[in-house]
Amino acid sequence: MPEYSFVSIPVLRRREGLLLARDYREAIAERAAEGWEFVQAIPLETHVEPRLDLVFRKVESR
Repeated sequence: MPEYSFVSIPVLRRREGLLLARDYREAIAERAAEGWEFVQAIPLETHVEPRLDLVFRKVESR
């Protein structure tokens, strides 16, 4: 059964628009180096505390 992990990256509201507090590509590369597979990015920019949730999956080797 796969194991799932989530990384939340805050979205900052600026006069110019929205800005990620951290580069999502770095977060994906870091998790990939740990054996996690990137599955999906879930944008939650309309929440009170906007964020981008990155979903990762790791399958147990038998």
